[in-house]
Parts: sequence; structure tokens; C-alpha cells
Amino acid sequence: MKQPPTERDRAIVQRCAEGRTLQRVGREFGLASEAVRAICRRVEDHDRGAALLRDDPASIDALALLGEVKPAVQHTLRVRGIEKLTDLDGVTMNQLLSWPNIGTQSAALLLEALARLKKSTLGLSQQF
Repeated sequence: MKQPPTERDRAIVQRCAEGRTLQRVGREFGLASEAVRAICRRVEDHDRGAALLRDDPASIDALALLGEVKPAVQHTLRVRGIEKLTDLDGVTMNQLLSWPNIGTQSAALLLEALARLKKSTLGLSQQF
């Protein structure tokens, strides 16, 4: 699972956004330009994932951008027509574990995320 961006990561991205070259930012932070590029990509992915999750809490794509769902797991789910957590409703742990690329940790994460989603959706519907 990916860690959220650090303050240092955000400072690196900010310098790049200000128009500084990858080499210049790299020198400032003691990094190779490719490491700067990777940090910028990781922060951008995290921020896109967080925004997508706010807009669509059932988004598996958002979980993948945040690093909570591995690319191979996301691919397996897509092949099976599963695009959202809600598409997993009724799928058991044993079923998930029988699918390629899905191990215990990934299966548990997906089912826990679905349970949290249902709980939050239920809470919202009870308020109205």
C-alpha cells in the first residue's frame, strides 16, 4: 500500500509546478531527475484518487490510484466486469480468493471497503 505524499513530496511537486526543471528540483533535494518525476507522478495519482473517491466512494479506480488496490487485482476485477465496489455485493471471500491475482490481503481490503461503503450509505439514507 502506498503512503500518502509527505510534505517533502508536496514541496517537490510545488517547485515543479512553479516551472523549475526536474534537474534543478533534483539538485535542490538531492535526487535524480527521474526520482523527481516519479514523486510528481505519485503525488498526482494520489490527489486524483482522493478526488475521485470523494466524487464516487465506490470507485475501484480511485482505490488503485491511492495504491490500495494493486494493478493486477484491478485488472482481474475489470476482466470480471467489476468496476465499482458495489459490483462485489454478494461475492464471498472464497470466491475472491479463487480469482487470479487476488490474495487474502486484497480480498479482505475489498470486502472491508465494501462494508464501509454500505455502512456510510446506510447512515446517509437514514438521515433523510
